[in-house]
Amino acid sequence: MKFSLIVPVAADKPEYNDTLPYVFGLDEEGTIICVKAVVGMDLSLFDNIYFTILRKHDERFALKRMLQLQFERFSLTQAKVVVLDEPTASQPETVYRTICREKITGAIFIKDSDCYFECEVRPKNGVAIYPLEELSVVDPRNKSYVAVDDMFYITNIIEKRVVSHYFNAGGYCFEDSAEFCSYYEQLRDLGHLYLSHIIYAMLLDKREFRPILVKGYKDWGTMYLYKMDVINQFR
Repeated sequence: MKFSLIVPVAADKPEYNDTLPYVFGLDEEGTIICVKAVVGMDLSLFDNIYFTILRKHDERFALKRMLQLQFERFSLTQAKVVVLDEPTASQPETVYRTICREKITGAIFIKDSDCYFECEVRPKNGVAIYPLEELSVVDPRNKSYVAVDDMFYITNIIEKRVVSHYFNAGGYCFEDSAEFCSYYEQLRDLGHLYLSHIIYAMLLDKREFRPILVKGYKDWGTMYLYKMDVINQFR
């Protein structure tokens, strides 16, 4: 079975018109943040790795070339940049358009670009989770939460509502990309979608999802928002 990693990095915000999106910035070792986001996993397991970006950001900041240099640095010969001409309405749409454009088949692992974790991955339905109490800085309102039963199956996933001490750590695995696309097509007209909505619909249809307990979790997204709030207070 083919197994692909998709990293959607196509968020479009007004501040990105003049400022480089922070997930394309460099850490102290010279690694682009959205690339560092995936190196905690065994990337040799993936047949293909796709980073999806927007054309207007690529034209303004030369992102495709920047990413390709990082791929060379980490010997990610299976990595590719997918450039979308127009912004999408949601992360699921970005993933859907990537699948359609690249004709992706088999299993997919979707990784958020603004966090880091280490885990073992398999091409099975699953959601990366981490205990809320292990975080030193957290805004619970920015998370989705995952309920797990005694048999270690996921029973619920919900946005911005604490139904469990496990939150979604920013990793989602679907063993069949075609099934993901089918559920997206059913739900895309319902308004702004999160990947959790697609997983919840699949749970209602008795699809099984296992939790993927991660370690070494780092939440750059929350840290960035906290930093911006502090800066704005002194303006």
